[in-house]
Amino acid sequence: MFSLLSRSWQLVRESFTVLEKDKEILLFPLVSGIALVLLAVSFILPVIFSAASSGITVALAAWFFVLYYIASFIVIFFNTGLVTCAKIRLTGGDPMFSDGIRNAVRHLPSIIVWAAIAATVGLVLRLISERSGLIGKIVVGIIGVVWSLITYFVIPVLVFEEKGVIDSIKASASYFRKTWGETVIGQVSIGLIFFLLLLAGAVPVILTLFAGNMTLFVAVSAVFIVYALIVLIISSALQGIFSTALYLYASTGKVPTAFTPELVANAFAPKGGHGNI
Repeated sequence: MFSLLSRSWQLVRESFTVLEKDKEILLFPLVSGIALVLLAVSFILPVIFSAASSGITVALAAWFFVLYYIASFIVIFFNTGLVTCAKIRLTGGDPMFSDGIRNAVRHLPSIIVWAAIAATVGLVLRLISERSGLIGKIVVGIIGVVWSLITYFVIPVLVFEEKGVIDSIKASASYFRKTWGETVIGQVSIGLIFFLLLLAGAVPVILTLFAGNMTLFVAVSAVFIVYALIVLIISSALQGIFSTALYLYASTGKVPTAFTPELVANAFAPKGGHGNI
């Protein structure tokens, strides 16, 4: 456990070193998050009122799909910009926020198609899960994890290799097998560090709740919300930076100089073996 935390912390530090040189990378998850909040407010409130008055209808189901699709599009669009800027920095350049946006716009047709596929798969898995028993939910959950892993490199492939969406999915699965094999589960995760940070931040909220002082509880909760948003934005940026580094390693066999070669190659290496540098 301590070894896992140590490697995870080192990954965070090395990714953060890249982020410090290009803080504008934080704008991608920030703007994406704001857009998702506005989308939720504009879409979900009408859905709540409609469902309360007439129940779930075909039109309402279609409304949910549109919501899912637009949310997927927003996330993919800004992730495209993020990995663009991350690659520029990791290969020795000095990116600007506009570089990422411009490249995302240039790949708009591919983003539209990939968002449709991602939204469809996500919504179908969710609907199946909601209608399944415990075993069914577990199976659907496993399918969802596998899908997310084999499509992990889709955006970098779309952006940097100019492949179509289907070919990008195939290439992403190939890169995953080449660099990680079956070993992501139980290995180093940047998300672990940020989960612990969020957990630590929630402690004062829980303590003030038990203290019974509602004024203090509201104030501490407000601070925690801001803290959590900052943590999530930084976490998203660092995940994007590291996923780009992994893509460069998977596609070229070389670890970007910003990262320790052994850390990247071995963090997700198959059990009993090591990645190739």
